[in-house]
Amino acid sequence: MLYRYPREVAEGVFALGGWWGALAYLAVGAETLLIDTGVSHVAGAILRAVRATGVQPDSIDRIVLTHYDYDHSGSAAQLARDLDAPVAIHAADAALVSNPSDSPGLRRLLYHRPVPQVLRWEAPEIATTLEEGDTVGDWQVLHTPGHTPGSMSLVRDDVGIVGDALIYMRGHLRPNVRHLATDIAAQDASIRRLATGGLRTVLPGHYAACTDPGAVDELRRRLGA
Repeated sequence: MLYRYPREVAEGVFALGGWWGALAYLAVGAETLLIDTGVSHVAGAILRAVRATGVQPDSIDRIVLTHYDYDHSGSAAQLARDLDAPVAIHAADAALVSNPSDSPGLRRLLYHRPVPQVLRWEAPEIATTLEEGDTVGDWQVLHTPGHTPGSMSLVRDDVGIVGDALIYMRGHLRPNVRHLATDIAAQDASIRRLATGGLRTVLPGHYAACTDPGAVDELRRRLGA
């Protein structure tokens, strides 16, 4: 199914669009948050999408990265300058933003020179590191590692913005690909936690937002949880 963006996917939460298939979200509440920033050099497109929601970009209080990968952090540095907004990420991914060649496992190959230069990736300056149980605006931080050491989700009521812990394709919530996981056991534990955490709307970092509670129920049954 093709979606038109931006679109409201939960109360006060907008899927702005996908760049290289990676979704960016705008969440309006106690703070206005831009969550993930696509690949490099799409800052202008993201700002246009923000305006199309009726929200003024200068009202964005903070940029939050669910993890450090290129396709989620690529335009963070430019947007931080454009918006004068601080960038936050989980503490376990903070060091990898500036030193991605230290990535564990096969992921290291994605950041071996000259890949960052070819992709024109600029590491954002991290102003705030987050941990399990912290709050950002009216969202709670859950540490959901596995895809990366510091992958995290943001949860508000029964809505979860889950980064690359899960994907939603063809009406089904699924684990992300295992060969990109830095810790498969941790990824499996994070998926189970999200499936059993009472979420009814799951907003992954790829393909599409899942607004079907039945898909969460199906995932839980598949996991035997």
